[in-house]
Amino acid sequence: MEEVETAQARRLPPGSHGIPADVVARNQRERLVAAMAEACAEKGYAGVSVADVAKRAGVSSVTFYKQFADKRECMLAAHRQLLGRLLEEVDRARAGESRPAAEAGAALRATLGLLAADPPSARLLSVEILALGPEGSKRHDAAVGAFASRLLPGRSADAGAPPSDADWARTAGILALIGRKVMAGEAGRLLELEDALKRIVV
Repeated sequence: MEEVETAQARRLPPGSHGIPADVVARNQRERLVAAMAEACAEKGYAGVSVADVAKRAGVSSVTFYKQFADKRECMLAAHRQLLGRLLEEVDRARAGESRPAAEAGAALRATLGLLAADPPSARLLSVEILALGPEGSKRHDAAVGAFASRLLPGRSADAGAPPSDADWARTAGILALIGRKVMAGEAGRLLELEDALKRIVV
């Protein structure tokens, strides 16, 4: 997963530039997703407004509402996209290993490294999504299941079976610890947890 880029860096040139409308819309959506993660990292989801996200993304509130019905829908889209990107990178890391324990170790290392490099995404995925109430809890539970299938030896990433209660608790605990470190401003030190967490997952 690439580190969340600043909205300014991803902004298309203004004016009539001949870029297809669908490309412009996709770029705006990507910027809004990044802006949501950045805004939540700064203010927390409850303190973020549509205007905050739009301004950070470099678009108008009118453009925001062309992409999303409200702040909640933008948050859910951000969680879905950021989680999907993270899992793709984790799967790539696992693919180079042949033994279950090595796969789990590679997945853990990739998860910690990627989230350490991208604190806004780490906070959104581990903490802020829960601010959405039942829907956020549902998304969080799904993320725990997705990580359990990658972090725990002997589980297939595409098996689809929900984790056991014990596996869910272990994986949820790892995500909670990541969230705690991120909230304490220690995201850059997440890789220091690797040895201790490896004993839990392996």
